[in-house]
Amino acid sequence: MSFSRPTVRIIREGYLVRTGGAVTDASSTVTMVESAGARIVVDSGSPRECGLLKDALESAGIAPGSVSHLINTHLHVDHCGCNELFEKARVYAHAYESPPVGVVRISERTRLLPGVELVPTPGHTGGSISVFVTAEKRYAICGDAIPSKGNYDSLVPPAINIDPKLALQSLKAIVGWAEVVVPGHGPPFEVLAKK
Repeated sequence: MSFSRPTVRIIREGYLVRTGGAVTDASSTVTMVESAGARIVVDSGSPRECGLLKDALESAGIAPGSVSHLINTHLHVDHCGCNELFEKARVYAHAYESPPVGVVRISERTRLLPGVELVPTPGHTGGSISVFVTAEKRYAICGDAIPSKGNYDSLVPPAINIDPKLALQSLKAIVGWAEVVVPGHGPPFEVLAKK
């Protein structure tokens, strides 16, 4: 039986606004993965962005009701604020995030669908996870384990973290595996040594 590789596309690019070094506004990147006939959304952005996300989905020809899986890399509001748009989706988060009732709790590396794995990458939060996708390239959709390309360029863990050493270990694990990183707040970028 042949295996059709998953596809990855950005539905809405996330952003961070800093004032005097402090983050004053943020919304996560929202990514769509399609594998084995399933539609997976990774993170849903800030609650203030739900109308814009709905418009972006419509422009991409995606009905929110067609999304079968919703993965939250962690449960900060700028990453899960529009979860309610995907009312038919099965929602996944790490058990350490204390997800609400009805959310599938993962605690270890988990194969979700062909070519799609949920991988614990703690440091930003205790329950941060990344989604590793083997598509035409190896994609890591990593939430705030790598919030921006600047973290990768400087090899610096996210400023907001529970343990900087653990966060740096997760960052290194992500770039050690991935060819393309989808950061929590910004456009995808290639891991340079793997071009």
